[in-house]
Amino acid sequence: MIARIALRDAEETRAFGAALSDAVEGGLAVCLFGALGAGKTTLCQGFIAARTGIPYAPSPTFTLLQAYPGELYHLDLYRLERTDLQEFGLEEILAPQAVLLIEWPERAAAALPEERLEVRLDGQGEGRSLELSARGERAEQALRRLRWPR
Repeated sequence: MIARIALRDAEETRAFGAALSDAVEGGLAVCLFGALGAGKTTLCQGFIAARTGIPYAPSPTFTLLQAYPGELYHLDLYRLERTDLQEFGLEEILAPQAVLLIEWPERAAAALPEERLEVRLDGQGEGRSLELSARGERAEQALRRLRWPR
């Protein structure tokens, strides 16, 4: 299942992240692909704010991993030099109720969970588009639950 969505600006990208948060249930990885400035972190900030009430979540570019209440984890693999996520304990993080947001997932493609929702962002500045593709039943269910526009 694939969905394509156009977003006007950063504010709408954050709002889409919040809507996506409402649709995603535990045990699912959300993998965000796109060039620098495409809106991956902005989308994650909306997702995290909706889930946790934390209004601004910085990107874990230098720490690689940030944990949030409610078994929510945000990984930014931009600076990852190896393609092995085992050092993060990925299998332990993706527990039945955990949600994992992964920016730059292509840096660790071999270690990604089979069950995942892929978000491909394109564009910079004002206006961008995204494509969502489901890999597995949980991801397909998330796409069916997604309500956009709100």
